[in-house]
Amino acid sequence: MNQNKLNGEPYVNADMTILDVISRYRGTESVFKQYDEKAKACLCCQALFDPLKDVAGKYGLDLGQLLNELKAAASISEA
Repeated sequence: MNQNKLNGEPYVNADMTILDVISRYRGTESVFKQYDEKAKACLCCQALFDPLKDVAGKYGLDLGQLLNELKAAASISEA
């Protein structure tokens, strides 16, 4: 099994850190940059080693929406 995929979809979950996601799927960096304004912080600067679920809680982000956008970006970057 490809460790970057689960059931044919990019593998991104709430326990992964920002660094985990970007290192697997380079195209997801743009998603985090888009969330910087909502978070009022540079997520890649301030929370690179934090799990996505903690990032969402700390910065008031919708975790489900973030995960969906990351998976979509990961799919495009793999194509």
